[in-house]
Amino acid sequence: MTDAAIDILCIGEPLGEFNATRGEAGAFRFGHGGDTSNCAVAAARQGARAAYAGALGDDAAGRSFRELWAREGVDDGAVSTHASAPTGLYFVDHGPRGHVFSYARAGSAASHYGPRDLPSALIARAKVVQASGISQAI
Repeated sequence: MTDAAIDILCIGEPLGEFNATRGEAGAFRFGHGGDTSNCAVAAARQGARAAYAGALGDDAAGRSFRELWAREGVDDGAVSTHASAPTGLYFVDHGPRGHVFSYARAGSAASHYGPRDLPSALIARAKVVQASGISQAI
């Protein structure tokens, strides 16, 4: 994006999602998760100028997020690529009590992201800055 104002800047951890498919034991379908990434995509789909800040691994899941954001019109210029830490993942299974989530994000690229990495110039241009509670905690 140029130096123009942006409508929303989402800051957080995008998570690759493996969702169990019904009827086939051990089969999972890949998708994109992470509430802050979902928010940026939803905002862009509604016509907002959306940007994302965070970190991805240099891996297939990270590249898939870059492709998603490019397709959806989300500016990912403030997303760093971590050469030695993976993109965070989670698995969703479907049990009798509903969805069961298992996270594989310890040591993820985004877990290395901190206040020093925040894009202050981009934050200053944003009308809204969105971060989830877990994003603020980590």
